[in-house]
Amino acid sequence: MTLADRLARPDLADLPPVDLAGAPAPGTIRLDANENPFEPLAGKGDINRYPEPQPAALRQRMADLYGVDAARLWVSRGSDDAIDLLSRAFLVPGQDRILVVEPTFSAYAQFARIQGAQVSSVRMDDDFTFDADAVLAAAKDGAAPKLLFVCTPNNPTATPVDPDDVRRLCRELPDTLVVADEAYGEFTDTPSLAPETGAIENLVVLRTLSKAYGLAGARIGCAIASPDIIGWLARVSPPYPLPGPSIDAALTALAPERMPVHMDRVRRLVADRDRLAQQFRDVGEVEALYAGGNYLFLVVADPADLARRLAAAGVKVRFRPKAAPGGVRITVGTPAENRAMLAVFGIAEERPAGRRAAVTRDTAETRIAVEIDLDTPEPRRVIDTGIGFFDHMLDQVAAHGGFGLTLSCTGDTHIDAHHSVEDVALALGSALDKALGDRAGIGRFGFALPMDETQADVRVDLSGRPYSRFEGEFSADKVGDLPTEMVPHVFRSLADSMRAAIHVRVDGENDHHKVEAAFKAFGRALRQGLSTGASGGIPSTKGSL
Repeated sequence: MTLADRLARPDLADLPPVDLAGAPAPGTIRLDANENPFEPLAGKGDINRYPEPQPAALRQRMADLYGVDAARLWVSRGSDDAIDLLSRAFLVPGQDRILVVEPTFSAYAQFARIQGAQVSSVRMDDDFTFDADAVLAAAKDGAAPKLLFVCTPNNPTATPVDPDDVRRLCRELPDTLVVADEAYGEFTDTPSLAPETGAIENLVVLRTLSKAYGLAGARIGCAIASPDIIGWLARVSPPYPLPGPSIDAALTALAPERMPVHMDRVRRLVADRDRLAQQFRDVGEVEALYAGGNYLFLVVADPADLARRLAAAGVKVRFRPKAAPGGVRITVGTPAENRAMLAVFGIAEERPAGRRAAVTRDTAETRIAVEIDLDTPEPRRVIDTGIGFFDHMLDQVAAHGGFGLTLSCTGDTHIDAHHSVEDVALALGSALDKALGDRAGIGRFGFALPMDETQADVRVDLSGRPYSRFEGEFSADKVGDLPTEMVPHVFRSLADSMRAAIHVRVDGENDHHKVEAAFKAFGRALRQGLSTGASGGIPSTKGSL
């Protein structure tokens, strides 16, 4: 008998698992689920049909994301649902208990109590340090808890838990399922324990797409464990737990071209978190400070007064008096949101709001994600279009333009480069246009650049009126894997989507030099046009661009 079979509720032994037959083959006549056959009047797609109980494509994508076999992963409605499933599958009402390490996520105790189980707890140290010895002592005081929940990093205190401590708990508590909740795992350097769920029989890891991947409203998470444990979760899972639009949203968000943007956003949130933490260290009313995940945990001297000030400013945070009398958890928000929150504490940020934008463009031919930051002090450039020389040219534009750029494209390059080049230029131009906003304070105009025997002259007017002119000839069909016929097309697409006049004139002998000089000069022209001058007004006598 496996550990899962031994720990599971015996009254569920004859309960069949949810049907995992999967989606029917295309063209199948579906008369098996009492669905309405007519085209839905709300939403898109086939939402009149029930989705797969465990959508195979999403299950495999999440398994790849977390480095496990799909058989060890159960997709749930957020990680909250996974907690509920574990409670229903393993806790015998009126008999079993769980152990939590307080202060921590309240859902562990909530679902256990709904199931009729006892909740035992042990406190962290005064500085919210995880004490494995104290946890083991509490677990061995009486009957072994069926479930032991360890949140790492801990919510709300932001404190980490050493993976070796979790491994030790698994080793010394063989009759307990140790549940490592890694909801905020993407925001820490601590390695995930998910790949070890196959080797450690009593380890369960929870993950979610709500935090790092921006899908809180879609409610997608998972439990990762041995196939035997997953089999018991299948017995207590609803037949169709995941809404079709949520499945589609998750698959779209986790598409390969989106991943560089996710990684950059996580990096930026961590940097903003650490910067906010540094600013709070000089605030008198803040008595203690902990930073982790995508949030801060503060202990303040007068929480009632702070609550009044936050309410007056229209800023909502989470007060956690059970964690500490003055405990308050603050999520890292957008720059504008962070500034509004800091102002309540009397902190005025000197750095102006950054001009940032994110654009996605999905067609039958390409899937593109772009994120741009015009004002970052440390511009990062991560570019992958599938067309190497085009990547190099876009890198030149961002480098010489002085802005951060994360851009990824999955396109039909097996046909040719045309669609990818055109759609990337349109998406990049749209991101630049969006980041510029009302264009107040910009230089607007912008450059001639020599490169060996070549000379490129690029004039830009960020006027809000699109126009493109390209003067230059190429003798070769391609430079690298970029068709030279697409070079003028790139600048026309950029002009159209970023609403700018772009005039390019290039002459020389070497086609490589001519193409590169044109892109470099465009980047330099952009640098001048994007720059913000002393005046914050609109650079036009019309009063608008």
